[in-house]
Amino acid sequence: MTDDATIRLAHGEDPIAALRKAHKEQLLLCDRLEEIADSLPDGINRQKCIYAARALGPMIRGVHRFEEEVVFPLIARRHKGDSKIEATLNRLRFEHCEDECFAEELIEALHALGAGSADINIEATGYMLRGFFEAMRRHIAFESEHLLSQET
Repeated sequence: MTDDATIRLAHGEDPIAALRKAHKEQLLLCDRLEEIADSLPDGINRQKCIYAARALGPMIRGVHRFEEEVVFPLIARRHKGDSKIEATLNRLRFEHCEDECFAEELIEALHALGAGSADINIEATGYMLRGFFEAMRRHIAFESEHLLSQET
């Protein structure tokens, strides 16, 4: 989550509304990653690759930290005693760990693309990009449908 989002929360913004905004930011980044994947192998915009590499790690780690430290405890309190909610939150925490590991690998690949490295496997990088942004979109859709739809 961006520092701006943290500041907004400090000034009374609802955590659920803040998470919805963060999801929109993540989806925009997924769109940028898809544009990069679609540009392979011959239309690579190195600047876009470097921008995406720089934005990806901090955004993913920040949103996950915000969810785990603010949103998940809020949802757990609101649904105290609901074992399904607790199981869902545990699943999402595990997915966060997987997504962050995947993001680190993708950041390296994006830096290599941005640098014009001849050592990069373009086909594998395309699969990596698509795997990441598709997983992120599914994760966000799940949270939106199963967690945030219950919250106001």
